[in-house]
Amino acid sequence: MLNGTTTPPYDSTVEQLYHAANEVEMQDAFPTNQKHLYVIIDTNVLIDYCGIVEQFCADVEKVGYPIMIIIPSVVLGELDGLKNRPELQWFARQATTWLLKKVKERKSVKLQSAKETQSPAVPPSDTDDIRKNDLAIRDCCLYFADKNRGFGALMVTMDKILCLECQKEGLETSIPPRRSWSSRLLAQSLPVPGVDLSAFHNRESFPRYRPSRTRQRLAQTEAPAANVRPVLDDDMMDIDDGEVAQPEEYMPAHARDSLHAQIAEHFTLVLKDLCYRVHLESGDSMAVSNSKHAPDYRRKAMPEWTSDLCLSYLKTKKTFERPDFMGNFLLRRGERGWRKGQDWTPGMWTRVLDALEDVGRTFGDGALLSSVAAVRPHAREVWEAKLRPL
Repeated sequence: MLNGTTTPPYDSTVEQLYHAANEVEMQDAFPTNQKHLYVIIDTNVLIDYCGIVEQFCADVEKVGYPIMIIIPSVVLGELDGLKNRPELQWFARQATTWLLKKVKERKSVKLQSAKETQSPAVPPSDTDDIRKNDLAIRDCCLYFADKNRGFGALMVTMDKILCLECQKEGLETSIPPRRSWSSRLLAQSLPVPGVDLSAFHNRESFPRYRPSRTRQRLAQTEAPAANVRPVLDDDMMDIDDGEVAQPEEYMPAHARDSLHAQIAEHFTLVLKDLCYRVHLESGDSMAVSNSKHAPDYRRKAMPEWTSDLCLSYLKTKKTFERPDFMGNFLLRRGERGWRKGQDWTPGMWTRVLDALEDVGRTFGDGALLSSVAAVRPHAREVWEAKLRPL
């Protein structure tokens, strides 16, 4: 098992993101003659509300609106840096893994390229240099807000200072509410008329395990909206101080369910990436087979594989620990046989994480090893907390 003295394994997810983004740019996957409304997402939104952004993208793709999520290159660098902060690394790794998936799909998410920026007319002062990342994000927004390039832009951030800087330039901004944000509320903020709000989900499809604003616990749930006085921490992320009304923490039972849902979603993506790498290295054919004698993983295209199919394929290459129930544990909500996180014992959680770590060591996969190390403290937290009576 990885511990605090072990050298952190190399995770190439961000490197793969840059590589995928360069391929998109070189192949002109997003023609300049196709106009979009651009939604620029800040780092703090991806950390706290990645599930909402995911749902918004799914809703946009389903209804077919010309809306493009833009991830400033600075944001990617910030996410990479947050992987070294114990309380936030699990959320940062989820965000980068999801972004890698979406950038590869080339549908509704795009990483800002080096040329997609509008430098400020006035040289930055010493004060501006302190906020250089925010200014880079603002300039990214200015570039995409140009009506010659599309239908305008919306900056979505929890950083009030960045909002003010954008508003001074006449840019549209949106700050997610403290609680009960949704894909529909994000759509409602879009600076264009005629958006059918009924096409956007009013809530997340599943409650998310999120960073605690108080940092007294590792996660919290949404509580009824209340008027509270926001303050900013050193990273300019919204938090509550000890004197104001604090958001209701997740009931431990709900935290188990929410964290389990994230584990299943995240590790399915990571295992698919590993399978793709192994497939390229081994030269296996991944053509879908209709033969009844073909293994189950050959009967589906790799993007449709479950964690269980990924593990079955990897098992044909090398030997590793795999509990019998592991495939079912990693089922995502809605897949046949799915069970809630609280339905699995703490020992089963540990055995699955141990097995995932074994897979990571066996195949030398930094993303898998790093993700297991990042989620272990959260898994302990949700099981060590006393269960409230229902």
